[in-house]
Amino acid sequence: MCGIAGLVGQGWDERELDAMVRALRHRGPDARGTAVHAPRADGVRVGLGHARLSILDLSDAGLQPMASASGRSVVVHNGEIYNYLELRSQLGGASAFRTGTDTEVLLAAYERWGDACVERFVGMFAFALWDRERQRLFCARDRLGIKPFHYGWRPDGTFAFGSEVRALLAAGVSSAPCLEAWATYLVHGVYDHDHHTFFEHVFALEPGRTLVLEGDALRAPAQGRARIRRWWSLGERAAEPWTGTFDEAADALRAHAEEAVRLRMRSDVAVGVNLSGGLDSAALSATLDALVPADAPVATFTAAFDDPAYDETVFAGAVPRNARWMRSVERVGVERCRALLQEVATHQGAPYGGVATIGYHALHARAREQDVTVLLEGQGVDELLAGYAYFRPLAWLDRLADEDEAAVAREAEAFGDDPARALARARAEVQGTAAAVYQDGSSHLRPDCVDPELARLVPEPPRFERPFPDHLRNAQYRDLVHTKLPRVLRMNDRLSMAHGRELREPWLDHRIVELCFRLPGAWKVGEGQQKRIFRHAFRDVLPPDVRQAAKRAVVTPQREWLRGPFADVVRDALESATFRAQGWIRSDRAQTEFERFRAGEGDNAFFVWQWIMVAHQEWFR
Repeated sequence: MCGIAGLVGQGWDERELDAMVRALRHRGPDARGTAVHAPRADGVRVGLGHARLSILDLSDAGLQPMASASGRSVVVHNGEIYNYLELRSQLGGASAFRTGTDTEVLLAAYERWGDACVERFVGMFAFALWDRERQRLFCARDRLGIKPFHYGWRPDGTFAFGSEVRALLAAGVSSAPCLEAWATYLVHGVYDHDHHTFFEHVFALEPGRTLVLEGDALRAPAQGRARIRRWWSLGERAAEPWTGTFDEAADALRAHAEEAVRLRMRSDVAVGVNLSGGLDSAALSATLDALVPADAPVATFTAAFDDPAYDETVFAGAVPRNARWMRSVERVGVERCRALLQEVATHQGAPYGGVATIGYHALHARAREQDVTVLLEGQGVDELLAGYAYFRPLAWLDRLADEDEAAVAREAEAFGDDPARALARARAEVQGTAAAVYQDGSSHLRPDCVDPELARLVPEPPRFERPFPDHLRNAQYRDLVHTKLPRVLRMNDRLSMAHGRELREPWLDHRIVELCFRLPGAWKVGEGQQKRIFRHAFRDVLPPDVRQAAKRAVVTPQREWLRGPFADVVRDALESATFRAQGWIRSDRAQTEFERFRAGEGDNAFFVWQWIMVAHQEWFR
């Protein structure tokens, strides 16, 4: 786990590469290293940089950039290849390797299988590998995009890449804002959904892609000359429906879950758990509890807010366990959030979700204080198994093809929904005519407050591919591949790595993802339950009150704080000279809308937080 960076071209010097690595020192506090390859006959040089967070093989043998045993390849790698021991057995066994790292296995896998090596990896990873023999730079990012990879070009044509945007800015890539990205965020509430970032000249390698520079693209690495290929497609991997029974699918899900957690326990440093009050987190802790030795110490961390209505500590402690679980609760109040607001913005390098992100940022500071380097978290099940309320109408719309309206109505009523209204909403979404709503169904945007010239840059919301024949899976696919999960993963990476902590997400093991997308909708939303098969899979280890609990839509006091003790932060933002001079938000309208919100109009505070994010963009200055 670490930060990676690099430069390719003729016009850069080693001080710039060093500056990129220093900009990532929070990601890798244990060591830093650089390597320069060439000069080639045409003057092109390839520089690789690395900031190390030691997880596997803590000795100096694990330092990067790391060269292969043959000397043909050298790599900088961020992340973990969890099945590295199994791959090492296929590649000659332990005696064939000099280190105990997964990075050395990565190098050997590339030299054995070429670019297709990524298809054999189980893990989260982003890496850049210089193939000296073939004179090519091969870069890759994991299937779901858990680990980041940004790239761009300087005005002189130099290609730059790094784990975070700040590394590219340190190398001289322009920090000019991408107005289309900001407009999409402010008008449509969509961000982190494709290769664009909030910076005009910085791009994200999308999940499940490789990037190659060779030949003419290497000799003159101008913008647009990199070859990008998609190596993993969920639509293709989950095209064949599951043919077994419900119980067989539940057993397969449980087996995959146990294997995913077992692999993610591999570490030469302390491993802990981020424990919230949700079903997904409870299943994770129960699975981990069965895998660790009896009475073994397990550190858990829970973020809580100074408001009894949003205190998850009661729920987080409701799961029975055999190990010796040592609980740490990080309580965050208004003043702590206020103090961390800009620090979190600086680390995120882009707009972030709100008070919840600040709370989890503080949580990882607590993990650092307790010297727990690796943390497991139960992210992803809501996207994989339709856990959000807005998925329900789409599931019922799909079922109308096989069931009559009366049966569908009974199912909707079991959830307390109005069948006619729910189906109308689903049809409007499928047709692209539904109003933008948040995951809890509330209105969360104020596009009328956005400057008309900026809004005209993106008059329509982004459209995403629909690879499945049913509406539910296409909506899940949108959330998993384009909208909700990508931004959550970006935020999780930055808030954990801000403190040099490695965050692992077992439920996003690609084998679990592929299985869940092969299952019928009724196994996800049915019999009055969402995530139905997940609850069934863990029925023997979770108590009924945990297993049957409904999902809580709101788990932070953001709305209440912005109406009360955080109101001055909003007013300061709206009245600041920078905010007004920028002109992206019509300040007079925004102030009117905010006062309406303070008076109790509306339940969603997302649009207010957007304005705070516009005012706190220190990344562009």
